[in-house]
Amino acid sequence: MENQIHDDDEPILRLNSEREEEDADIQLEGGKTEVRIFHKPVASLEECPFKVLLKIEGVGADEGRLGVDLVTILNISGSIGGNTLIKMKLAMQFLVEKLSKIDRLSVVVNFNGMADKLCPLRQITETSIMEIVDQVNDLVPDQSSKNAEAGLKLALRILNDRTRTKNRSAAIMLMSDGMEDVESQAISFPVSEVPVYTFAFGDGCNDHEVLREIAKNSKGGTFSPVQDSDDLSVVFSSALSGHLNVSIEDLTLTISPLNRSQLDEVIAGNYPQTKQATVMDPVTVTFRSLYDRETRKVLALLTLPKVDKRFAVQIFKVRLKYRVNGKDAYDYDERTMNVTRTATQTYGEIPEVQAEETRIRTTSSIKEARILADQRELAEARKSLDNADASVSEIDAVFKAQMEQLLLLMSSQETYDKQGKAFALALEASQESQRSVALPAGIASGYDTPLMAEYKEQAKKYDENPQTYMVPTAEEDSKATIPHPSLQL
Repeated sequence: MENQIHDDDEPILRLNSEREEEDADIQLEGGKTEVRIFHKPVASLEECPFKVLLKIEGVGADEGRLGVDLVTILNISGSIGGNTLIKMKLAMQFLVEKLSKIDRLSVVVNFNGMADKLCPLRQITETSIMEIVDQVNDLVPDQSSKNAEAGLKLALRILNDRTRTKNRSAAIMLMSDGMEDVESQAISFPVSEVPVYTFAFGDGCNDHEVLREIAKNSKGGTFSPVQDSDDLSVVFSSALSGHLNVSIEDLTLTISPLNRSQLDEVIAGNYPQTKQATVMDPVTVTFRSLYDRETRKVLALLTLPKVDKRFAVQIFKVRLKYRVNGKDAYDYDERTMNVTRTATQTYGEIPEVQAEETRIRTTSSIKEARILADQRELAEARKSLDNADASVSEIDAVFKAQMEQLLLLMSSQETYDKQGKAFALALEASQESQRSVALPAGIASGYDTPLMAEYKEQAKKYDENPQTYMVPTAEEDSKATIPHPSLQL
């Protein structure tokens, strides 16, 4: 399959038509970014540090979305058997039910150290749903080794060889126990141009970091540990709801200091940013995609120059550049930020900035604790978490619950090795990317969009009764997540 051309993707036919294709030149109305800026209203006349928090939110189109071309990679090695394989098949059934006629799905199977294409990119119709589900349900465990690299290579070939790509979004979902054979180089396989969502099954997943790095190296993918296979559909639904509702693509943020202000540091998690020759130079952060109603926070640390008298001054300019899905042209949003310089400066730091600083410090403590626990220095790891937990205020209820769960999973080295490491890796990745990850034990992510919560509830109901539960349509999902007028501020 390695040198085979995979140009057998199906056309996207119009509803109730056997020949006429959908128009690829779609126009989605709406779609934008919204920016809020938080900072103290005044600053001293003396040279002084100054902090600014930027909060960017993606807002999707008023109606409709781009079609998605999705390739799922299923590991059916001998270690994936019993209840896990059953739940994997059920999760796939839920997935095809949530896709619509504008979407296409291909299934790749990993076995015997190789990969095979179970089906090409097929348009989602009543017929294809039944046929794909039947093919997946017929899968049986293979006792040989596994190689996620082979699956990724084939999945990328399927996407790269498509004959129809205009105004279509692409993604890969990889489900595995992470135990790679020695020949696999999946951890370093180049996937930077497509989102890869990875799912690690069970306590026996010894190579969590392989799956975490694959997702991290991709274009906005996420890593999710699945320690209880009963939760697989719920975990799966979180990533699916995000990718089906990408609102903004190719998002960059440029911060430019003005009027002798110095831009000392820009803290934006694990997103790449340009390097400055001097502190007077701008910094550009590349975020790429935002889901509908998903947010990113950026903390800018500046030094303001000494001035002689009270006056209002522009200290920096921000510029957003992005594409709304379905458009080739870029949109721009530019604004400047003013602060009043005054001799009587008595303001403490604002709560929004303090909360973000706490989140950043705590994320660093999680990473430090994970590294210590990996080195079997569990007492020091717990100490690092205890210190961080003490700084998390009561208003950070979600973050506090995450820290308490991680401390619980570090109660012994055995518990950490089986469950704690996967939880720590997922939590760390979620905080660094500010993107939702379905955490084990039902612990909230803190970054769920309204639609993710809706999908999770649907997945639970589908698991309970897949034969009779009617999976809601995209239109019904949209209505369910519209804020009630009385709740809007």
